[in-house]
Amino acid sequence: MNSPVFQRARNSWQLAFGDVVTLLLTFFIVVIVMNKSDMSKLEVWVDERLNQSYQVLEQHTQERGIKLVTVTREPRGIMLSIASDMAFEKGSFQPSQLLIDELREISTLLPKTPLLNIESLADKEIIRRAASDGHQWLAEVSVQGHSDNDWVNPESTLRNNFFLSTLRAEAVMRVLQAESGINPELFSISGYGEWQPVASNKTESGKRLNRRVEVLLTASFQKII
Repeated sequence: MNSPVFQRARNSWQLAFGDVVTLLLTFFIVVIVMNKSDMSKLEVWVDERLNQSYQVLEQHTQERGIKLVTVTREPRGIMLSIASDMAFEKGSFQPSQLLIDELREISTLLPKTPLLNIESLADKEIIRRAASDGHQWLAEVSVQGHSDNDWVNPESTLRNNFFLSTLRAEAVMRVLQAESGINPELFSISGYGEWQPVASNKTESGKRLNRRVEVLLTASFQKII
């Protein structure tokens, strides 16, 4: 049988151990909350830059009378949509002169947008602090090509809709990169052919909408692995 003294000592040890566990749990919770709070601040900062960049681009396209490129603000970022029969030479991946001229107009503005222009001391300090916490700033210009489901002769230079949509995305990307001077590593291209339609391919109006190139401007802080 345990003596009262031994029982009290054991109870005291159990109480002390419980206090330590509670403190450790509290500490970890505080750390998690603080990390989430820091990330929330970074997300707000990124969102503000996206909104500011959208306003700059949207105003510029209106003032310059740009017709082939539509600017919208999406949850993922800023979308530049090109969906017009006048955007490319018929049955080709070559951009029309009108599209080239409009892409050049937009290209002059891209490096100056808050999303891609992070040269200020305040911006660099935020990115430095994020890096010290293990998060890396990543901006991206993703160019995606899409087509309708019209048959493409596999013996032609275009081969198929995947090839056609990819070549159109590449053509747009080349103009944007060359005219803007943005780091080529920020760009990526992909072609989806007919497999991501936004309208029915059973009508000519739907096909016109599906023949498009989308340029997504986005950025985020990613955990460094």
